[in-house]
Amino acid sequence: MDPQIEHPQTGGATTRASSRFSRFIMHIVLPGTALLCGILITVYLLNTGPQARPAQRKPSATLVEVRSLQVGPQQTLLNAMGEIIPAREVALLPQVNGLITATSSEFQLGGFFQAGEEMLFIDGKDYELALKQIETDVAKAESELALEMGNQRIAERELSLLGEEVSSDDEELILRRPQLARLQAARDDALARLAQARLDLERTTSTAPFNGVLTHKTVDIGAKVGEATTLATIVGTDSFWLKLTLPVEQLQWLDIPQRSGESGATVTIYPQGSVTADRTRLGEIVRLVSGLEEQGRMAQLLVRVEDPLCLNEGNKEKPKLLLGSYVRAEIHGITIDSGYTIARGNLRDGSTVWLMDDQGKLDIRPVEVAYRGHEQVIVTGGIDEGERLVVTALSSPVMGTPLRTSEESSPQRQVTAQEDTDSTSVKHVN
Repeated sequence: MDPQIEHPQTGGATTRASSRFSRFIMHIVLPGTALLCGILITVYLLNTGPQARPAQRKPSATLVEVRSLQVGPQQTLLNAMGEIIPAREVALLPQVNGLITATSSEFQLGGFFQAGEEMLFIDGKDYELALKQIETDVAKAESELALEMGNQRIAERELSLLGEEVSSDDEELILRRPQLARLQAARDDALARLAQARLDLERTTSTAPFNGVLTHKTVDIGAKVGEATTLATIVGTDSFWLKLTLPVEQLQWLDIPQRSGESGATVTIYPQGSVTADRTRLGEIVRLVSGLEEQGRMAQLLVRVEDPLCLNEGNKEKPKLLLGSYVRAEIHGITIDSGYTIARGNLRDGSTVWLMDDQGKLDIRPVEVAYRGHEQVIVTGGIDEGERLVVTALSSPVMGTPLRTSEESSPQRQVTAQEDTDSTSVKHVN
């Protein structure tokens, strides 16, 4: 048998064994080896890879607005409300009876009159006739008196020629002294009636007692009037009063005159609808009403306002103050020698303020408050001049909170932003 010829049975078995071995290598050994290598690499990487360690984040500064505090004399300002009322008001009554024959063109509601200006006229014919009759009586009385004085001189001459001593009573009769006294009295009575007649005739013309405006009118031409008839009501226009009410305890801050002619505290008046300083009026406290206001038990002050209706040329552009209007007033009270004025809203919890210290941190500090007004307070202790008052509202104020202002330079803000970025970065440790 030729040795190069392979036996058919033996060659087939060898081929099948080789095929099974190849499949074992491909499907088991190689995937297992790859899996083992992957596990080893993963373990290696986990043990030797970088580790994430968060850096501590620096707290960010809160943006606030500040105001530098300056010490000095501080004037107290008190706020009050009040009503404009007349300073002078009278109801006009006729002093004679008669029929109204004419009135001034201004004799109507809202009409203005100067002191002494004619307002209305009462028929004066009867008074003119009475005046003429009394003038006649006066002339007659003076004539009779002059005649009697002539008789007096004759009697004196006759008594001197008689040369006899007479008693004082006889002398009175001889010299006609009783007759002279009667005629002098009659003359004086006639003169008095003449003066009254002239006065009655003058009173048929009704004039304004002072500079004023007509606020009420009850008669017109053709009306029959008597001494009890109200003709009209006139209110003085030279000045009005503002009647203010405020708590009694605030009177200590005010300069209130005790007598006429003394100067009182200045008052800035804000008419209805006025919100700007150029639309205000000035007044001066003249009196403290002795009684309290009935409803609120408040003190009452009278403030004089000159030319309230702006009738003078210099006040034409100012707002008018109408009677009955309800206005707000700001009273300039007593000045505190040294202190700091801050807005009432910047006083926290009634007795503390927020300050920004030199390190840019929040300082919550108690202070001494000398005066508390409606919109401002005056602090006299607890802070120093030049310190920065925080005027921004903070939701959760905590002592030492970092603060910053909008006046900080741009590079500083960039550095802060860079620090915020670094706080979220990852540090690699080999």
